[in-house]
Amino acid sequence: MVRKHALIFCIVAAGIFSFSSVHAATLRITPGGGTFTLGGTFDVNVMVNSGGVSVNTIEVELDFPADKLQIANPSLGKSIVQIWASPPVFSNRDGRIYFVGGIPSPGINTSEGIVQSFTFRVVSPGEAKISFGKNTSVLANDGLGTDVLKQTSPALFKLILPPAQGPDIFSPTHPEQRKWYRDSNPILKWTGTSQSQGFSYSIDHDPNTAPDTTVDTLDAEATFSNLESGIWYVHVRERAGGSWGGVSHYFLNIDTIVPAAFKVSVSPGERTPARPAPILRFFTTDSLSGFDHYEIKVVSLRNGPDESTFFFEAGSPYQLTGLQSGRNEIIVRAYDKAGNFLDESVTLQVVSSVFTFITPEGLDFVFFFVPWGIALPFLALLALIVLIYLLLLWRKHGHHLRRAFKEDFKHNRSRPIARKQP
Repeated sequence: MVRKHALIFCIVAAGIFSFSSVHAATLRITPGGGTFTLGGTFDVNVMVNSGGVSVNTIEVELDFPADKLQIANPSLGKSIVQIWASPPVFSNRDGRIYFVGGIPSPGINTSEGIVQSFTFRVVSPGEAKISFGKNTSVLANDGLGTDVLKQTSPALFKLILPPAQGPDIFSPTHPEQRKWYRDSNPILKWTGTSQSQGFSYSIDHDPNTAPDTTVDTLDAEATFSNLESGIWYVHVRERAGGSWGGVSHYFLNIDTIVPAAFKVSVSPGERTPARPAPILRFFTTDSLSGFDHYEIKVVSLRNGPDESTFFFEAGSPYQLTGLQSGRNEIIVRAYDKAGNFLDESVTLQVVSSVFTFITPEGLDFVFFFVPWGIALPFLALLALIVLIYLLLLWRKHGHHLRRAFKEDFKHNRSRPIARKQP
């Protein structure tokens, strides 16, 4: 009987293993890569291979870099999907696409099925990865809703600036077009021909703007001041020999905004022994250039703030070791990719004795802290008040106390001394 049950178990297990290993659906994005020009558009398809089994539900979440790409048109054209449980929705702010599509029973068994198509517009140069998110699944038409998705393949695209049709543009203040800068006062320069009759230029947020045909300057440079944070495009064209030439574009990334405010939390707490070493946790984001790294500075307050300490790069969580007893200020500095930074701090009270409220810097009563500069005069005043009070009591009741003391002394002298019996 036991052998029979074991045999059945092995057959079922083998069947499950066989189903899961043979019927492995995949999702991929086509094309899987390519090079596209700033301001242009391109189409991508979400493709499914059902892995030899009929499927009836496909859930897809796509993530894309919103600073590089924007959805221009979510196509609802050719698709294997026949029922939209959740039609495609997208957010160009968050860089997310989501939809759920279905195929009535008996489902579909395909090795190259188009699930959905999308048109993206290139809004800034660099590299852009379109990948599948965690809310992605392919369900078999088996009555159980078995998820047979085993693999997803992202796509990586190279986004470039259009070739210059006019003067060559460069910047001594913002030399790299793909880099973010916190300097909001860029200087742009460009080349000119020997027959130059002047230049027309403009700056805006549109990568395809063509300046008008009015000469703005005879100089081959321009300076802009106090640009707001964001992506800017400088457009230049030259008039030479009585006619206007082609347009060239230059790409500027300006970010003067610090990362988002954050909190530094401490485990087990802000009042802690040196051992085990406390652990810091912190997290922030940046909306424009993106978060880059953290730095930490530990300042002992034993003898007042110490400016000789320095910042060092670290990540979260971070375990603090080698802390001195007493109060320590921990400063966490968050940098974005443009070099902007934000400091957040927390004060740790490191205790090392049973008299945990007595510290080298003062008296720490958990809910408030009194430095010695205030505590000592206060304690001296309190002691003086107590002393004056005792003197007043003695002055008022001293003669009674002296008389009672003499009577007790005489009484004790008159009492016989008890002797031990031999």
